[in-house]
Amino acid sequence: MPRRRGEQSGARGSLPPEPLGSMSQPAGPLAPGTEACQQCGSPDLTRIRMTLSSGRPAVFVSCPACERTGWFALDGDGTPLPRDEVMGRDGA
Repeated sequence: MPRRRGEQSGARGSLPPEPLGSMSQPAGPLAPGTEACQQCGSPDLTRIRMTLSSGRPAVFVSCPACERTGWFALDGDGTPLPRDEVMGRDGA
């Protein structure tokens, strides 16, 4: 029997929706260097976890107070990653 307009197929309708992440309340511990803004000290940062093109897990951090941004490795020492590494131009 053909579906009516607006109806979902049984396969799609049976899967639960994927939960969305939260930028303001990241899951897991904070990466070193992302506890507070390194410029103004504000703890109210936007943090987005991602994987760089090299496969290295990292966190993009943006401070709404002073507009500073940076990328930090999850396994790093708190030093911001260089732009070339983030953009995938680390000598390759």
